[in-house]
Amino acid sequence: MQGALGRLKLEFAGKIEFQARDFPLRPLTFRAAEAVRCAGDQGKGEEMRGMVFSGQPAWATSPSPDSVWTGYARGLNLDPEKWGSCVRSERHRSAIEADHELGVRMGVSATPTIFIGGRKIDGAVPFETLAEAVRAGLQGAPAGR
Repeated sequence: MQGALGRLKLEFAGKIEFQARDFPLRPLTFRAAEAVRCAGDQGKGEEMRGMVFSGQPAWATSPSPDSVWTGYARGLNLDPEKWGSCVRSERHRSAIEADHELGVRMGVSATPTIFIGGRKIDGAVPFETLAEAVRAGLQGAPAGR
């Protein structure tokens, strides 16, 4: 899915806006969202989000997911003290909870869920499915409804 989104960003640069929202389904994914937001405080949120998303099989089954995320933070050259302190403090808890509540109101029940021009797309879908929805949205026509 991250590859498809990256292609969308390139193909439709300047024509569409991307907004990533958190929708943690359990405490572990809440902590992952916190790790991403704390990386964002140091300008590396998008990079960390990609690493956390693609690395989910590793950290979700790890006896120490925090150490996996810490490895990502090191790889991104984040200030380890600032990042670790931020994660432990749960500084972003209210923003993550607000994202989750918004998702519930919008009918999100799983991740990933993408909205394009009001159309809700559930699950990991191929690039062409997303591109078709974007093209239709840019032309003002509903796609795939």
